[in-house]
Amino acid sequence: MKTGIIKTVTFTVVCLVLGILIALQMKNVNADQISEQNLEELQTKLIEYANKNVELQNRNTELYQYIDILEDDKASGSAQVDSILREKERAAIFAGLREVRNYGLEIRLSTAENHMIRDSVLRQFVNELRALGAQAVSINDERLVATSEIRASGSVIIINGNGYNRESTFVIKAITDPQKEDYILSYLESIRRSVTNDPQFQNDQYDIRFSTLPELTIPALSEDSIAFQIDLLQPEDN
Repeated sequence: MKTGIIKTVTFTVVCLVLGILIALQMKNVNADQISEQNLEELQTKLIEYANKNVELQNRNTELYQYIDILEDDKASGSAQVDSILREKERAAIFAGLREVRNYGLEIRLSTAENHMIRDSVLRQFVNELRALGAQAVSINDERLVATSEIRASGSVIIINGNGYNRESTFVIKAITDPQKEDYILSYLESIRRSVTNDPQFQNDQYDIRFSTLPELTIPALSEDSIAFQIDLLQPEDN
């Protein structure tokens, strides 16, 4: 219904424009000065406009046919379009732009009162999780991607441009392979012992706890995040 209205309006506008052009051409011809030459020129112009009208009609017919093809593809579901959309969604998931959920584990890190979490400790656990095959990782619900930073700045730790109080508890979440649960937990336990027994961290009195969850949700990276900024990147022309 809507497409039919658009077709009718488009055709009407084309005809109206052609009519105006012809009228303006005829207006410029003074009736008192009409000669055989003027008539021939006018006939030539009318023939040109008529040919243009045919060309426009043919072009409109092609466009309407193209619209019909697109509508048919949308209605029936083009395999090629579906494939492109699936690949686009896969790329968005890989880039961290989609919320994801599955089996996973959670690491809670805190320190003694008036002591601060160190960014190096957070980075160590994140790096180990990635080495263990974690497919999505977050800290305090900040999705971590390749461009995410984890760095201390005074009393806060900056993650994706957002600051978190270093005296608070930090929660790392990761989606991992449930079939490797025992190995992953055992390996992380060795990292926990390494941190708590390290002389430079002993005064911090780290409390590090692990837990597994049958279904864990990791949020998407916000497109407003500094980790997603791509405005300075110009693609190279092929």
